[in-house]
Parts: sequence; C-alpha cells; structure tokens
Amino acid sequence: MKFQSPRNQSASGGSSDRQSNTSQEADSVRTGSRRKAHSKITFGDALGFAIGDMFGGGSGILTGTYLSVFWTRFCGFDIGTAQSMIGAAAMLSACSAIIFGVLSERFYLFRLGRRFGRRRFFVMILSPLVLVTLLMWIPGMPKALYFLVYVLYVTLQQMFGVCYSSLPGEMTRDFAGRSLLSTVRMFVSGMSGVLIPILATAMLTWLGEWHAYSYQAFVTIITVVFSIVTFASSRLTWELTPEEAGFGEAELARRRAARHRRSPREVMQAFGRVIGEYTSTFHIATFRVHITLYLICLTLMDIFTQSFVYFVVFDLGKTAAFASMLLSFAVIAEFLKPLWGWLFVHIGPRNLYALDYTGALAGLGLLFVSWRLEPVLPDGVWTVFVIASSIVWFVFRSLAGAVPWLVFPFIPDVDMIVTRRNRASIFSGITTFLRFVFSGLASMAVGAFLAFSGFEPDKSGAQTPMAVNAVAFVCLGWLAIGFIAAFIVSRRFTLDQRSDLIVLQEIERLKAGGSKADVEPHVRETVEKLTGVPYERCWR
Repeated sequence: MKFQSPRNQSASGGSSDRQSNTSQEADSVRTGSRRKAHSKITFGDALGFAIGDMFGGGSGILTGTYLSVFWTRFCGFDIGTAQSMIGAAAMLSACSAIIFGVLSERFYLFRLGRRFGRRRFFVMILSPLVLVTLLMWIPGMPKALYFLVYVLYVTLQQMFGVCYSSLPGEMTRDFAGRSLLSTVRMFVSGMSGVLIPILATAMLTWLGEWHAYSYQAFVTIITVVFSIVTFASSRLTWELTPEEAGFGEAELARRRAARHRRSPREVMQAFGRVIGEYTSTFHIATFRVHITLYLICLTLMDIFTQSFVYFVVFDLGKTAAFASMLLSFAVIAEFLKPLWGWLFVHIGPRNLYALDYTGALAGLGLLFVSWRLEPVLPDGVWTVFVIASSIVWFVFRSLAGAVPWLVFPFIPDVDMIVTRRNRASIFSGITTFLRFVFSGLASMAVGAFLAFSGFEPDKSGAQTPMAVNAVAFVCLGWLAIGFIAAFIVSRRFTLDQRSDLIVLQEIERLKAGGSKADVEPHVRETVEKLTGVPYERCWR
C-alpha cells in the first residue's frame, strides 16, 4: 500500500490503474498524498507545510492575549473566574491529545485514513470546526457555553498539534530537509503571532478598545484565515505509508480484523497497551530532557501572553492598543528564524539553548528596568527604551519557541533504534497532552495569584500597589525563574546533527541484517547516551 502523489497518479494513470480495481488501489491511489519521502525538500514544499502553523502559532496568541481581557470587560467575568475557566478547559481537553496520538497512528485502519491520510485528515477537518469557536467572542451568553466552546477550541489546538507536528519526520529523513521544514514553519508561525497584534492594534485604535465589536472584528478575520490555511496545508503535505512507518501488511490485516469485535477484557488490555505506549516515551533519555525544556519554555510563553496586556495597562500605564503595538515589534525576530535554523545545524541544540536562555533573561531584565524608569524618563526617550527592550525580549522569546520544534523531528529517530518503529504521533501526543496540562495549571495559577493580590482588570482606573507588583512579578519574575531552571537542565542535552546521523546509519545497518554484536564502540556509546537504554536492549 503506497500513498501516491496526484502527479504520479496522472503519470501512471494508464492501463495499470484502469486494470486494477482492488481495494488496495482504492485505499492508496485516492489518498491525494504526494510521495516524495526520499527526494529533496524544496522551499515550496516547506511553505506548503508551514502555512498550516499560522493556526498553531496564532491560535494561542489570539486567545491568550485577548480572550481574558474580552471576558473580563464585556462578559462579566472576574480575573479569577476567567483564568480558571481557561485553565480548566485546557486541562479537561488535554486527554484528547492522547486520543488523537493513538487514533492518528492507527487511522489507516479506516477508509477515511486510507483516503486522506492518517495525519492530514485531522488537519483538514479542523478547517470548518474552528469557525464554530467564534461563539466565545459574543457577549451575553451563559458562562457554561463560553467554557464548552473554549474546550472545543483547545481540543482543536491539540488535534492539530499532535497530527501536524508528526509530518516533518515523515516527509523526509534528511537532516537539512527537516531543518528547512521546521525553520519555515517557525517563521510562518511566528509571523502569525506578530500579525495578530498588528491587526488588533489597528482595530482597537480605529474602533476603540472599550467596544466588544472592536475585538470581534479582528477575531473573525483571523479565524477565517485559520480555516483557509489549515485546509490548504492538509492538501500540500504528505506522510509515511503504514509499511514505511513499521506496520507491515500482516499487521495491518490483523488489526483490521481485531478492531471489529473485542470483549471488555480485550478492550481493557488494549487500553493498557495505549498507556504503556505513552509511558514508554519517557524511557528515552533525550526525550526526557527535551520535554522538560519544552514544558518550561512553552508554559512561560503562556504566562507572558496572558499577563503582558495587563502589565502594559496597569504597570506601564498605557493602553491595550499600546501593548499590541509593542507585540507587533516581534516581527523583527521572525526574520531571524533562518539564523536560528543555521545555528541549530552549526553550533548544535545545546549551545543554542544556552544562547537563548541567556538572551531571554537579558530581555526580561530590560523590561523590568523600563517599568522602573517610566516615571522618570521623558515620554519620547522612555518609549524608545521600552520598544528596544521589547525587541530584545521578543528575539529570544522567538528562539525559545523555535528550538524545541527544531529538535522534535529527530526524537523519533532516537526512539526508533529502540522500538524499530516510527512513533512520531505518540511523542507528539504525549507532548501536546503535557503542554496543555501545564498550560492549564499556569492559567489557573496566574488567575489565583492575581485575584489574591486584589487585581481587578475590569476597572480602567488604578490598581492597588500590591496588585501592580503582582502583575509585574507574574509577567517578568516567574519567567526569569523559569529560564534559569531551563538553562541548568539544557546542559544535559546531547542530541545534535552528528549523533543523529550515527543513529540513522546504525538503524540502516541493522535493517540490512547487520549483527548487533558488530556495533562499533563509538556507535554503542552514542546510542546509549541518547536513548538511556543499554545497547543490548535496543532494536529488539
């Protein structure tokens, strides 16, 4: 069974296609997937993949920056309730990442998976579903409905994250090709996060930030764009066939037969295997370090996104439009994404992490200084200083978000030499699950902390000194503590281009029938360091 490209179909659509009317043909030829896994990735290929992450990069910015503000200003929420609902929804829907991870891994067992692809199908159906989430931007509805719609929104984020993030590792095995896919993706994702505040600045300045329709206008435009780009990306990407992913025809037939009738005991056994599949990811040493850094950095990004507008309005004494204007300067960091990709290849992830966390701490320090200097500097001088400080922070915030995704496509390689399978969606599923659990906990912690401090964001006037300091501590202090911890953990990360190539070459040698007894000492050492598993227990 092969997923073929449309152009290959047309090229070979002569007698062979007309003569074959089997179910295998129906399952494989109609997938619409372009089979180029062993060819060079072009910029056009990378862009076709990357445009989908306008949703991945922009969806969190949209709700994280503006939803709590909208709910507290126009929907009658207090800060504790708003943040608690956002956090609870993220945690409640986190289990869907686990479900989508397993489902997309096995979706070729179903006709829809064989026709549209087991990853790309879920990216495609996100397109119409995301339009439903516009309901959470309408004032006057019951709070339960806001909560349910937001649960749908974050569930779609998880479905997208699990399935979409698995594609780079399947589209090519070439290190440079995967780096190109990830680099272009990070650029498009980052630009999405920049263009949203730019549009918000224009709309809030033009229509007024104390009107609900000002927010509704730019949210509607952005959501429609999300719908378009996710559908386009689902049609411009491709993925591994089941056989290439490690599932042969015999296994495929067995699973097709087994899924039709199962006793309760067999269902529980299958559930246990699923849990075991996910927990086994933590047996891989490289993944343990990666997921720790990923969770620290992405949770810190969530905290910053949720608190920055409040920091600008109540600590710096400016408007939400001014906050959006500062956020728009993050566009400068997006043009550095090619540099991040180049540094990733040439100095390695470990050194790039060190550069990132050091620069992020410097940026946070400058923002703190700009807050303290606001009462004493002339307006013009202070504005230049806070913009410069924001740019420094945004540059390294961009890098903090980019490095984990540059690393992620190579994690399944390390796992494959242990399990003999490509389990990209399993790693993506557990990553997304934990990311939303921690994001939910962070949202609830932010809301509880600010509510305890007496912060009341629905008021346009001044806050108490305790509340002002609490906002600054959340926006800047929590992040500084987190980046110091991440810097310490990152010194244990050893995966790079050289070690990944060693792993891939060893996989090919073993696939070709090579003996494990003939492994070279430096290969054994590299494999054991990356996997954390004795070489004798690899490739079993």
